Amino acid sequence: MTTIAEYLATNQIQAAPVDPAAPGAPKVTVGIPEGWQQVPAGMFPGSYGVWTQPPVNGWADNAVLLVASFTPAVDPAELLAHAFADARQLPNWQDLDTDTNDFEGYPSAGITGTYDVEQLTLWAYNRYILVNSPTGQYMVQLTITTRTDSDGAAPTTLLEGLSISA
Repeated sequence: MTTIAEYLATNQIQAAPVDPAAPGAPKVTVGIPEGWQQVPAGMFPGSYGVWTQPPVNGWADNAVLLVASFTPAVDPAELLAHAFADARQLPNWQDLDTDTNDFEGYPSAGITGTYDVEQLTLWAYNRYILVNSPTGQYMVQLTITTRTDSDGAAPTTLLEGLSISA
């Protein structure tokens, strides 16, 4: 089971983090759940955005948005064939759903499941979206992680607000 990072390394493809303010960067938005806040950019270098709710018993439900540019460009189908490997390596990972449907017309793959960290069982959603634009090829990755006992409202808000324009 080859991860996306391993696929990129094997094929000598450079993935460079993209700053949201960079000229030509895709515009990516998410819905912000009530009570969640954006984490200052300096706390997670290389991220496009990180949002969390206030911690409860040492854990904060969170969403991490990453955008990377590729040099050279990749074949979307080849890359997305590796989209589920990272999640499936998490401790006691259990698939709940997978899909390879396009997202807003862009090639995409998503996986949802649960895994264990210490005494917590967490719910996770991971979506990869490949965006070709006049300024290059980008991979958008959105990862949402919540406690399994959360009501599900936050992921719904985040996903309903997910939008990309190249």
